Amino acid sequence: MKEEYLKHVQTVDDLIKSFYACLGGEPGQPRDWDFFRFLFHPQANKIGYEKDINGSLRPQFISPNEYVERTGNWLQTTRETAFYEREIGRIEETYGNISHVLSTCEAFHSKEDMANNKPYKQDVKSIQLAYYKDRWWIINMMWHGISPEYPLPERYLRYQ
Repeated sequence: MKEEYLKHVQTVDDLIKSFYACLGGEPGQPRDWDFFRFLFHPQANKIGYEKDINGSLRPQFISPNEYVERTGNWLQTTRETAFYEREIGRIEETYGNISHVLSTCEAFHSKEDMANNKPYKQDVKSIQLAYYKDRWWIINMMWHGISPEYPLPERYLRYQ
């Protein structure tokens, strides 16, 4: 199966598009968690900003494996709505074998909401990538929700 996956990690663009595509699906629809894990370096972190019990934003660190264990079942069985994400802007900087991507995305509860452009949330993801062993890897991914307190800069809606 790894041979099948390799075509999705040959460019930064392919890897980012594959990441967004692999999480989407209807309630009860299986996700390819082996492929999801394949996109990330084994020592990678996913770091999301959430409010703690005092209402202060704090980073929450989780490995891709922990994400699958905690969120995978919820996405496939517990969640009553579908989950889809799509990228709506990107700033990409690459030097040698390293790349940094600021990716703006929207999340949807259904394909219909996506078709009607009705996201329930937007995030900015900071994605660090490395090229080695003949492929790109996600090394770390950090995201922050867009809100009135943290509005989206207009330049984050373009592809650069």
